[in-house]
Amino acid sequence: MVLFKNIPESQEMRIYNSNFGDYIVFVDESGDQSLNSINASYPVFVLSFCIFEKTHYYTHVVPEILRLKFDFFGSDIPILHEREIRKREGDFNILMRDEIRDKFFDRLNQIMIESQYTIVSSLIDKRKYSHFNTPDNPYSVGTKFGVEHVFFEMQEHEQRGRKILIIFESRGRNEDRTLEEEFKKMVEQSNLNGIKGMFDFHCVSKKANLPGLQLADLVARPIGVHYLHPEQHNRAWEMLLPKMRTSHDGKLEGYGLKIYPQFDPTE
Repeated sequence: MVLFKNIPESQEMRIYNSNFGDYIVFVDESGDQSLNSINASYPVFVLSFCIFEKTHYYTHVVPEILRLKFDFFGSDIPILHEREIRKREGDFNILMRDEIRDKFFDRLNQIMIESQYTIVSSLIDKRKYSHFNTPDNPYSVGTKFGVEHVFFEMQEHEQRGRKILIIFESRGRNEDRTLEEEFKKMVEQSNLNGIKGMFDFHCVSKKANLPGLQLADLVARPIGVHYLHPEQHNRAWEMLLPKMRTSHDGKLEGYGLKIYPQFDPTE
């Protein structure tokens, strides 16, 4: 099959010379954004950005997730969703059986460990943030930090002037439109040299079954759980910690993790 049979040579060259970057970014959350009704057992909002080098993503990450699904569900229809996996709901009710659950998590953990990606995450402690005067939406706060530090990561990988796809999970038509407007406004008002025009913004439904979005969903909650219960053993956090963006001397907070606010306004 010749894709460019009837395309003029100049147009064909424009397609081949497209200035796509070498990376793709997927964004998903854990927790809700409400500052009025705060879940006492999980009073945080976490927004996680997962950065994949494209070649590794389509040659390793995607095939491994597809193999996992076909091996355990017989097709690639099921969507890996942290809440359903944790609660053994829907397609994941097979995890009620010990022998299947152990094998499934061994395989999933192996994928999470062996896949190459970098995490940038924002965590909003709503117990503190809700006491601010006219606080912004937690999603907006998390997005600002995440996008800026993804930009820094892309600069370090020589992506200046390249187009980087950034894909957020769709939350509904109105919410997506609002997020896109806020995203564009944030980028336009940024003082970071080179950020304007770098990101190709998209909102995509979970139903699109994108492996990258599913991995972003899986990494968000363990970060929140570790923050709330740092003394507890958290295998998922231990697996993710080496994936978190850090400074050259290994500092995590402020580089791959933003915890906000740092102080309690009621004290």
